[in-house]
Amino acid sequence: MKKLIALTLAGAMIFSMPVMAKEGVGAPGAPVAVYLEADSDIGVPAETVRAIEEDKTISEHMNNAVVDHWAMDPEDVQDLAIGKGAVLDGVAAPGLTFELLKPELKRVYAAKELAQGKGSLLAVANVHTHVGYGTAQITFYAPGVKAGQAITVYQRVTDDNWVAVPTVVADDHVTVDITDNTHLAFIEAK
Repeated sequence: MKKLIALTLAGAMIFSMPVMAKEGVGAPGAPVAVYLEADSDIGVPAETVRAIEEDKTISEHMNNAVVDHWAMDPEDVQDLAIGKGAVLDGVAAPGLTFELLKPELKRVYAAKELAQGKGSLLAVANVHTHVGYGTAQITFYAPGVKAGQAITVYQRVTDDNWVAVPTVVADDHVTVDITDNTHLAFIEAK
């Protein structure tokens, strides 16, 4: 009987997935639910923890991508990803990667307000790097975007102030020049 109980417990430990939660930003003590996708067990628990810390699914974390936003219909969100390489102050930095983070909910609402009268909000991105720069040119992978598509990217300067940044739209790519680590709103004119 003891062997049966020991084997049952060992099986439960091997085949179970831990439930994880973290404390919500701006709401100390209130845990945020974490939803793991079916294929999130990649055998590297540290990567799963990093994905949870970024409020991302494991595939978003592993691909430096954002494919889902708070308070936006997933069907309306333009998938975005950033690979290696940027141009900082006119100098190529092929090994540099900007982190693409989930936008804060209040920034999504601010971007929705910004889009009113301008067009459709496609995505909101929070970009960050640890390297200092005056101007950075970064290229987003945006599957399905076509060259010449009327997309303008706005950089958040303050809570209520967003400014249009130089934007080049090519097939499956959007290149922008930014001046700070901040939130960006991708708006398509209609």
